[in-house]
Amino acid sequence: MNKHRIATLAIAFTLGTLGMSCASDTTTTADTVATTTAPTTTEAPAIDLPDVVVTYSVLASVVSELVAGVADVVTVIPDGQDPHEFEPSAKDLETINNAVFVVANGLEFEEGLETPLERLHDDGGPVFFVGEHITVREMSEADGHSHGDETSQKEDDAKAAEDDHAHDHGGVDPHLWLSPGTMLEMLPALSAELAMALNTNLDAALAAVTAELTALDEEIAALFAEIDTCELVTGHDELGYFADRYGCEMIGAIIPSSTTTSEASAGELAELKDIIAEHGAKVVFTSLGTPQDVAAQVAKETGVELVELSTHVMGAAGSYAEFVRSFARQIASALA
Repeated sequence: MNKHRIATLAIAFTLGTLGMSCASDTTTTADTVATTTAPTTTEAPAIDLPDVVVTYSVLASVVSELVAGVADVVTVIPDGQDPHEFEPSAKDLETINNAVFVVANGLEFEEGLETPLERLHDDGGPVFFVGEHITVREMSEADGHSHGDETSQKEDDAKAAEDDHAHDHGGVDPHLWLSPGTMLEMLPALSAELAMALNTNLDAALAAVTAELTALDEEIAALFAEIDTCELVTGHDELGYFADRYGCEMIGAIIPSSTTTSEASAGELAELKDIIAEHGAKVVFTSLGTPQDVAAQVAKETGVELVELSTHVMGAAGSYAEFVRSFARQIASALA
């Protein structure tokens, strides 16, 4: 082999080696860029908010607006279950006892929760009873049926003797959430105690909820101002706060009691039919807990229409305002 061929091979070998080196460097650089420029994401750790426990769904909707972003609201009584008849499980009681703050009706509405709530309150637990911060509506004979004859009176006395007196609500109306005006009355105290328990400032939330409920109150007042005669016959005595607020009158109920755990006597039902005829009532407003067979019989015998209201259940309503607006419009439409 001559010197010229040896030199040529040497040059070719050197160039090949350099080319491989360059290719290797290019690949490494590209790989490095690809790995170092890819975005790195890290999920923020979930914030463990304190629990505020509320006994039933409608009240919980108001509390949720006050504490949004600073606490989780846990509802004890499932939406759709009659709070009058609810009995708590051991887990429910544990949830209540471990809460940072508990909000309850306070007028013996949640009958199955009355004893544990009172015990927690008496032990210094953080329990807020709404009924202690409103103008409580006293139940009167006008809310039920007067008993006009001796036979009816005897029937009613016998029935009363069998009833559990714990279901009497102490002569006060527990359906305080059915009037935005009543809810507005308790908001400042609730907000103040929540803020203290959660160690936060709820002034902005209080202002927003107050504005919302004030506007709702005015809207419903305007709606019922257009109704000449607002006389209400209901499934049980539940619309008293609403009636007092918006110029209506409770003239009768299928169950003449503020709790659905009571029953109407034959004499009371007979008197209700007389009241319907006397006042020319066209509608009976039923709700959760109304005995449907009894309501259907009253409708058949008197010719009234049965209109079911969602007064104890949030259902599809996305807020307290939407909940109240829905049943208020139902009532106004049926009476128009």
